[in-house]
Amino acid sequence: MAGRHAADRCPAPPHELHAVTTDVAAIPEVPEEERDRTTELLKAACVGTYRYFRNEPADRLPLLGGAAVYGVGLLLHRYGVPWWAVGLPTIAAGISAYAAGVNRLRMPSTIGVTLAALTCGSWLAMVAEVGAGRLTNWIYIGAFGFGYGIYRWARRRAKKRNGNGADVERQPEVVAEEMPRIQWEGYFARWGMEGATVITAEPTRLGERVLINTKGTGKRASTFVQRSMEELIAEDFDVAPARVRVTTVGLPAGQVLISVQLIDPWATVIPHPLFDPDSEITLPEVADIREPQPIGMDPETGEPLTITLYDDDGSKQTYIVAVNGGGKSVTLNDILERLTAAFNAVVWGINLSKAQEMRRWAPALDLAACGRDQRKRARLMLKMARKLIVWRGSQHRDSANVIPSARQPMLVLVIDEFSALARTDDGSLDMGVIEDLSYVASKGRSEAVVLLLADQRNTQGAAGSTNITTQMTNYVVLKGVSVGDLARIGLAVPDMGEYGGQHAGVAATVLKNEDRVRIGRTFALAAGKTAETGLQQIDRIVATRPPNSLEGGALAHLGQDYAALKSGQTPTSSATATLEREPEETVDEQDTAVDATPQVTSSDERSSTIEEIRRQHLFLVPPLTPEGQAKARQMRQAEREQEEREEQAAASPLAQEMRAKLIALASTADGVSRREIAEALGVSPVTAWRYMKQLGDVVEVRGQGAAARWIVRGEHIA
Repeated sequence: MAGRHAADRCPAPPHELHAVTTDVAAIPEVPEEERDRTTELLKAACVGTYRYFRNEPADRLPLLGGAAVYGVGLLLHRYGVPWWAVGLPTIAAGISAYAAGVNRLRMPSTIGVTLAALTCGSWLAMVAEVGAGRLTNWIYIGAFGFGYGIYRWARRRAKKRNGNGADVERQPEVVAEEMPRIQWEGYFARWGMEGATVITAEPTRLGERVLINTKGTGKRASTFVQRSMEELIAEDFDVAPARVRVTTVGLPAGQVLISVQLIDPWATVIPHPLFDPDSEITLPEVADIREPQPIGMDPETGEPLTITLYDDDGSKQTYIVAVNGGGKSVTLNDILERLTAAFNAVVWGINLSKAQEMRRWAPALDLAACGRDQRKRARLMLKMARKLIVWRGSQHRDSANVIPSARQPMLVLVIDEFSALARTDDGSLDMGVIEDLSYVASKGRSEAVVLLLADQRNTQGAAGSTNITTQMTNYVVLKGVSVGDLARIGLAVPDMGEYGGQHAGVAATVLKNEDRVRIGRTFALAAGKTAETGLQQIDRIVATRPPNSLEGGALAHLGQDYAALKSGQTPTSSATATLEREPEETVDEQDTAVDATPQVTSSDERSSTIEEIRRQHLFLVPPLTPEGQAKARQMRQAEREQEEREEQAAASPLAQEMRAKLIALASTADGVSRREIAEALGVSPVTAWRYMKQLGDVVEVRGQGAAARWIVRGEHIA
């Protein structure tokens, strides 16, 4: 038996007193159903035991340790290990446990660990010498039970002291839900809202928000949505004006929502969920490009800050706008992380500037062009995207728009530092690039070929053509974007120069067809200067993400040119001749009038002789001379000064004469458009739009975009 010493065993050969005889034929056969039931019970017992110890490992794993110590004692006795061979290591273990506890634990815990080591060693030494009998077993069970009880009592006491106990967790009931911290009615008189009533008031993660009924004030709710109202509320709560929001978006008429952030939402950055075990947002391991992609979080509500690249209307052309230091690169990293995780997206990356981040992402991209020396490669990628649009448009399908799938993925052309691609080294526009981008922007939506551009401005001068900027339906706006750039978007976007306290990464995502602006802060992916928070985060992501590929028919259509770029080579001029001009679908006269651009030369054709170019009847764009460059700079400076003068004039209060003239223009039955106002006053359409925004209490707008018309409200008509 297990507890007997080796010297006490029977030395005689096996005999009938202790021999084991087995008659195999006499063993009854167990039914199959009973065997299956036994197997299921064993599985259930194993799973239940595993879950029992997994739920509270720190409290329950010592039970396994106690059983292990008992078994070790039996083994020591069986193999005749003397007591002193166990006693001497026990003394050393006690001294080591005390020394380690003094450095890492409090004194009560140190004494407990030391006593546990000495007790276990003493029992092992005793059992190794005399064996395990009834008395020693009861001594062990009693000592272990007493020590385990002390251990559990000490842990519960530590939990309560640290605020993690069960009693402490149940204490903070929803007190704030019942009793709002702000008595909003007391402020209504100062805010000019006499007669208003509170509909609901609830605490947020950073402060409190209230929904107010303004019908009793005798004023429309839109009259309270003003900058002066936010500043007045900020004065009462002693916070920055950017931490106060007054809005009527999405609310019924006669209601206004006021939100006050009493806690600074931008005090700390938001780590990326892949590198933050305590993240409130969980990113799916495999993304779907047809769903909104989380790239950050709204600190006030905790909701994800998302960007939409595809919906029921088709694919979305996206523009990221931010000044240097505004968080553009980090935001682009967040988007690339989701794009490379999508099973139905293929990404081509272009950055002709320093391209530090894009070079890191290159192993997870299907094609990439990084650095100033790869302009030719980038231009060929644009032409292949154009060729793909033509090919997909000629294929038979059951839907008007290509629905991204694993068999036919969306192609996303991510172009960082867009101005570096649109302009050559001498500062002139590369019209070949502009033509290809204009075609992709206008025709790629239905064929799941989209642009994702990132630059410091979204003006026509920066983009090179209105055919590009007018096709942008998705915007990501970050720190430092000017008021003029916000006005061109066409929706009420917060002033990013003030919103977010000038912190990098604070962003607003705008999807025009939803007429909604989402605000928050992007995840800090590759935003630090250390190995743990810097660009090596991209390397850790890329290591597990091989690039996706286009469908087989598209690869066969792109042919050797794609294969050459995929292998890292640049095709020769003769090999890319078919990419220069693809036969395109027939367009009607209206589309031709809007989208057509002059036929210009590519970089390959510019490298040919002038005689060859003349024979091909193509237009040559010569580089600017030093005098021409100086004249171009003067013209751009004059344009900027004119824009600044118009912005200052539109931002100042309207004079009575100008106000009367605008009201007269809007008094017609059909109203007046932005272009008609601009022609009548001799200003730009953007300035005309700003003028009419100041008449919000007199006029109302009907329609959206270029078709919007302002008309005088009924009660203001003479």
